[in-house]
Amino acid sequence: MYNPNPHVILIVDDEPEILDLLQRVLEAEGHDVLLAGDGEEALEISREYPGTIDAVLTDLSMPKLDGLEVKSRILAERPGIKVLLMSGYVFSAPNGTPLMSKPLDLVAVKQQIRDLLGEATLKHHAAR
Repeated sequence: MYNPNPHVILIVDDEPEILDLLQRVLEAEGHDVLLAGDGEEALEISREYPGTIDAVLTDLSMPKLDGLEVKSRILAERPGIKVLLMSGYVFSAPNGTPLMSKPLDLVAVKQQIRDLLGEATLKHHAAR
């Protein structure tokens, strides 16, 4: 799919199948995707990636660093980044952070990403 405003999305999950699935779905939507198998790798990617990362999709429950810690640390380094949590165990996220339930519904994934990136990100891209 052609996307005139591609976004860079960092996906963080300790399940390779989830990483693969989300990568395929989001790339098909025209986005650029970065993958991390855990929170520490996500922080490393965030620090080393030279461009803008528009959004982070992170699993809530992971070894090493959980999704809330990933969110907190990445926001400290990249203020304003959009964050979407994923969980198969929790049904509401703290502090109003958007949450996507597992197992993933691919139609819902696409819509939640569109909602997450919204109008503010489109303005952000115009400034790039």
